Amino acid sequence: MGMSPKRKRRVILAVAVFCILLVLCSGFLKEMPAPGPEQADVTDAAGKADLARLEDGRYTPDQFGFSGGTGKVTISCPEVSVQDGRAYASLVFDSGSYSYVKVGGRTYEGVNTEDTSTFEIPVRLNQNNTVIGCTTKMSSAHEISYTVFVYIEAKDSKGSGAKASAGDNGLSPSELSKTAPKIAGLTFIEETEAEYAANYKIFHYEGGITCIETDPQTEEDTKILRYLVAPADAGIPAGLEREMTVIRRPAQREGEAAFHAYAASLPILAWMEDSGQWKHLALIGIEEAEGSAKEQDAVFGGTYDDVDYKALVKERCDLAVMPAEILPAEGSASRRGKYTETLEYCEELGIPMFVDLASREKTKEGQDEWRKVYEIIFGCGEVS
Repeated sequence: MGMSPKRKRRVILAVAVFCILLVLCSGFLKEMPAPGPEQADVTDAAGKADLARLEDGRYTPDQFGFSGGTGKVTISCPEVSVQDGRAYASLVFDSGSYSYVKVGGRTYEGVNTEDTSTFEIPVRLNQNNTVIGCTTKMSSAHEISYTVFVYIEAKDSKGSGAKASAGDNGLSPSELSKTAPKIAGLTFIEETEAEYAANYKIFHYEGGITCIETDPQTEEDTKILRYLVAPADAGIPAGLEREMTVIRRPAQREGEAAFHAYAASLPILAWMEDSGQWKHLALIGIEEAEGSAKEQDAVFGGTYDDVDYKALVKERCDLAVMPAEILPAEGSASRRGKYTETLEYCEELGIPMFVDLASREKTKEGQDEWRKVYEIIFGCGEVS
C-alpha cells in the first residue's frame, strides 16, 4: 500500500528540517574557538617536570620569561594558581594601557591602574604560550603578540615554589661553569670537554641545543659570555635571549650555507679555509684578507671597529663573528663604548654577535681546539 500524499509531505518536511539543523550545527562547531590552555592539565607535554603532583593552590614561578613586543613594556608573573589541575598565571604589564589579552582564541579582561595592567590567564606550564595584548596607548587600539614562559619545578604535594634569581640558575656567571648550567625548560645531555683550550665550555641539551660559554680573560670585564646555539625550529623558552645570545642555525639543504656570516676574526677565517667552509662567509671584516674573500664571493663589510651596517643588511647577514680585540680593555673607555655600540646595533638588526676568543688561548693546541666551537655554531661537526 503506497504512502498517502499527506504523509509524504510530512516526511519530506522532516528530512528538510533535519538537514537544516545539521548545517547549522556544523557551522556552529566550525565557529567554536580552538581548545585553549585551560583545557590542558598542568603537566607539560615535553615531560620536563613532574607537574602532575601540584595540588590546587598558589605558587611563585621558579622562572618567568617573555619575548615579543617593542621592548618598551615589561611583563612579570608574580603568581600562578592551580585549580582542578589547571594552571592560571597572573600577568602584570608595566603599562596601564592594556585593555584585554587573548589566549587560545578567547579574550580576557583585566584590572588596570595608572602604571599596570593585570590579567589572570590560563597557561601551559614549562612551555611557551602565545598571548596577544591590546594596548590603547597608541593613536588607536593595537594588538601586540607576546610569548610567555612560566616555569615551575616538580614540587612535593604541598608545593613551595621560590623564584630563582639569575645567580641561582647560573645565567650570569663570573667564571666558566664546572657543571652544566641549569636552564629552565631544557634537558642537559652531555658536555664536550676541551683537552687543551681553557677559555670555553660546551654543554649539549635535548633538541640539538648547545650552550657555549667563553671566558674573555680580562680584568675589565669578568662576566662570562654565553651563547645558546639551536636549530631553526628548536623550541627555546621565551626570554632566554635576555640572558644570553641566541644563535639559530637557519634551515638548510645539504651542501648549502647555514649562514650569511660577517667575519672579522682571523681564526674563524683560517678555519673556514682549512675545513672548506667558505660557503658560510658573506662579508669579511679584515682588509688584509679582502682579496681571498672576494674569490669566495664575499664582500667587505667594514672592520670590526667600523662596521658597515648597510652592507650587513644588504647581504642579509645573520651572524657577526668579532675578534677578541672588540672586547673592553682595562682603562679604555672608548673600547668599552665601541663594544656596547656594536652589540646594540647588531641587536637592533636582529644579528647575533659572537666574539671569537681563540686568540686568547696560551697554546697553539688550545687555539686549534676552538674548531669544536666553530663546528657547533656552523652546524658542520658532531652536534648532539
